[in-house]
Amino acid sequence: LSSIASLSFSQKQALNASWRLLRPQAPNLFRKIFLELEVVSCTVKQIFYKALCVDAFNKDEENIATMEVHVKLMVKFFDDLLVTLDDDTECIDRMKRIGSSHAVLARTCGFTSDIWERLGEISMERICSHEIVQKTREAARAWRILLACVIDEFRGGFDGEARYHRWDAHETKPLIQIKLGQIGIEAGVHITSPLP
Repeated sequence: LSSIASLSFSQKQALNASWRLLRPQAPNLFRKIFLELEVVSCTVKQIFYKALCVDAFNKDEENIATMEVHVKLMVKFFDDLLVTLDDDTECIDRMKRIGSSHAVLARTCGFTSDIWERLGEISMERICSHEIVQKTREAARAWRILLACVIDEFRGGFDGEARYHRWDAHETKPLIQIKLGQIGIEAGVHITSPLP
């Protein structure tokens, strides 16, 4: 299991140096990553499509669920992450929060942990094979460690929160049945009253 703490000082330097060079191209790079993710995941494609449709009618504020906003958020995420690499706890917490914030999509859109794996595979391929990252062996190795850690923590945050929501949903169902029973309606029984 990869972790931020396992990155050496020289690997952190290589990450920051390569990110500075990669940064101007980062929006296009992440757009390509998300487009590839859409190809391998119909769920992601549907989420981005629905968000784009909603965004077309809502001009008041930016819809966080669109691909373009996700591109901006990923760039900002790596900007912020690379500045705080020495604070392992802060980095891990940030990653887990991002993963857990997507848990609601498990219930509403069929988002699964496999999507995180696909995102990791595509990101690893696109970023680690980029000519800027390939210039030094240290940078390529550091990006592989960092991306593995990011995806592990995204997935961990997502799985933990999604499990909580599944457990919570199972716990509330009996409560609903109890409440219905208290007012004289049995679960699964349809009561029809005669019209006056």
